[in-house]
Order: sequence, then C-alpha cells, then structure tokens
Amino acid sequence: MNETGLKDSWIQTRAAMAQSLLPRVFQAVFQEKQPADQYLKKVFRQDRRIGGRDRRFYADLIFGVFRWYGVLRRYSSDPAFYLAGAAAAENITDPSAALFLKKPGFDDVFHFETPLERLNAFLHFAGISESAAGKDCVPDWIFPHLDFFPDEAFFRVLQSRSPLWLRVQRRAADEMTGWLKGQGVDAVPHPFAADALRVLSERINLPELEAVKKGWLEVQDLSSQCIGLACAPEPGQIWWDACAGGGGKTLQLASLMDGKGMITGSDVRENKLEELRRRAKCASFSNIRTRVWDGVHLPVAENSCDGVLVDAPCSSSGRWRRNPESRWILTEERVSELAALQKQILDSASKAVKSGGVLVYATCSMFKDENRLNMEYFLSSHPEFQPEKFDHPLTGQETDGSVQILPHDADCDAAFIARFRKKGSS
Repeated sequence: MNETGLKDSWIQTRAAMAQSLLPRVFQAVFQEKQPADQYLKKVFRQDRRIGGRDRRFYADLIFGVFRWYGVLRRYSSDPAFYLAGAAAAENITDPSAALFLKKPGFDDVFHFETPLERLNAFLHFAGISESAAGKDCVPDWIFPHLDFFPDEAFFRVLQSRSPLWLRVQRRAADEMTGWLKGQGVDAVPHPFAADALRVLSERINLPELEAVKKGWLEVQDLSSQCIGLACAPEPGQIWWDACAGGGGKTLQLASLMDGKGMITGSDVRENKLEELRRRAKCASFSNIRTRVWDGVHLPVAENSCDGVLVDAPCSSSGRWRRNPESRWILTEERVSELAALQKQILDSASKAVKSGGVLVYATCSMFKDENRLNMEYFLSSHPEFQPEKFDHPLTGQETDGSVQILPHDADCDAAFIARFRKKGSS
C-alpha cells in the first residue's frame, strides 16, 4: 500500500473507532454512572494501539458530544450524527471527522466563528431547519434553581474548554512564571489572586515538571483558590479543613499560613487522605495532620479551631465545563439530597469553631439550594454566628459575606463562598 493508501486507511480506522467507542462511553456514563474521563483512561490504557494523538482526537470528540448533547439528542441516536455535530461545534477539522456523515460540503461548517454558529450550520447541513440556543445545552430543570440569569456570555464560556490554572506555593508567582517560561510554558498571573497562574500553553506534561515534583506548583482552578483566599488564615492559627478530599485547599491553607500553626484535613475516604499526606510531604508541610471523619463525630475538639472550612460535597454543577456529561446525569432529587447533607455537615462542623473564630462554607455549585438557601438556613439555626464581609478574591471589592463566582467571571469553574464569624472573643 502506498503512502496515500496508508493515510486513507488510518483516517477510516479512526472514524470507525470513534463510532464504536461512543456507544460504549454512553453505556458507561448513563447506565454505569462512570465519569467519562475515567472510562476513557481505562480504555486507552487497555488498548496500547491508541497513541497520544488518537487519544486526544477521541477525547475531544466525545467530550464535545456531551457538551452539545442537549441539542444533538433531539434529532438522532446515530453515533455518526453525534460525532459529526461535535466535530463541527468543537472545530475539529481532522479528516476523519468528515467521514461520520458521508455527504459533501461538511467542511463548510468550519467557516463560522463561534461553536454555536458552527453547530447550527451543521444542523442545517444535516437537513434540520431548527436552530439551537445556549440554553439548550443544559437540562431545563435547572433554571428555577439559579440565583442569576444565565445570559449569552455565561453559555458561551460554559460551552468552552476549561483553561489550566496553577497555584504557586513556597515560591513567588513571578519567579515561577519565569521558571515556566524557561521550560517552554507560557503562564500569566492573575491580577488579584496573587498565587494563581493561568497556563496559556497547550498540551503540557505537568507531572514531569520539576516544580510540580517539588510541590512548588499545584493544579488548582482559580475558583477553588478563591475559597482558600476567603478563609484568610493567619500563621500560627489552628484550622480544620472538614471535607478535604485530596487536599488542594488544605495545602493552600498551609501555604497561606507559611507552614506555621496546625491544620487538620479530614474526609470520609481514607484513600483521599493518603493522597493528601503524599502531597503534604512533597511540599514539605509538617503542620498538616489527617483524620477520617464520618460527618457527625468531630475529629477535633469542640470550640478549638480558629477557623473551619466546609467545602461541602455538592452537585459539582460548577464544574460542568470539565465534566460535561455530569449535567445529563444529575437530577433535582439528587440536588435536594445534597442540600440536606450539606446542612448536616455545617451543623456538625460549626461546633469546632471557637468564640471569635471563622467558619467558611463553600461549594462548586451554581444552585441556590446548595448555596444561598443553605447560608440562610445556617444563620437562622445558629444565632451564635453572623455573616462577615470579605474582599472578593477576583476583584478586591468588599462582599456582604458571600459571593457566587460564575464561569464567565474569570474563565474558571463556578463556586460559592460564605464566611461567618462566631460571636464572642477568642
């Protein structure tokens, strides 16, 4: 076979593989409730024939399908239709994409500038007279649960890929920006969130960077960094990160405290705490200890902490850019269950705050059920606490004690943050 024949065969093989892979991903996501990224990693790990370039092609296509699933599912259940629509919207001009719908003229859709324009051009190309709007890319049931009006700017960012944000620790941001530049990685600091760097370079191998291995750089979204900044811990204080997970914000608190004082990181999952211990050791933080917490029986003494952070388990709707499939799995009932769990965790964790201490409640949710309504519940149930104003980490402007960060505010995930002060003096 000559070179042209080999290339044509490779293109056809990739198109066929994508069409066979999508139904398997749908099965994993919708029936088995597996995250799409984890399932794809497993598939790629098991099939060594799939190289790095092919992995990016399949992943970009499949995440594009989930991003535009709300529109595409109306018109067809054919994997080829889904993949062609995703390729159009996501501007995937790979020659394999043209084989999904064997119809001349597909390349014309790429003449349009925005993803939504390209998607609508694809629909018309496929013989569909209707046009899609941004609101079609999320479930209808969410709108009564929002405290804000989702405008065109919101949907434009929601439907785009998330940027990579890093947090600098134990080094100055400008020093690390220069160091990254020397490694061929372009990054710029955020004007207000002093330790936040936005990476402009694409497809970088972060785990191999020396600064990551030494714990000088952590992958942490900008909105997540805002939660730690709103805590504003002081060196020498005692803090409890009640729902620490893998410890991103625990490490941030330790960094803000210059490694002085004590932080307890807890979670219901021991494997997450093991990850936290590994990361703390890598960053040389000796002021972090870990405890398993069931959400009820405190792992720290009552009235003992200068500050408590409750970054509660939530719907993760604020991360829909990163995990677009999750918007089609989440239900109203699940949001109600999570809101009840969050109230319980807040009630329990607040007992650890000493008089004059701080309690910070946070989620990566966009829903008022998990955010403002829980804040109002807590204040009405705990008169010993009051809201405390703090500066918005992204603007420097004073808040009234809470803030909802949305994706189009700073090209980041969504997050809600509320800060309370326990009455009395420490």
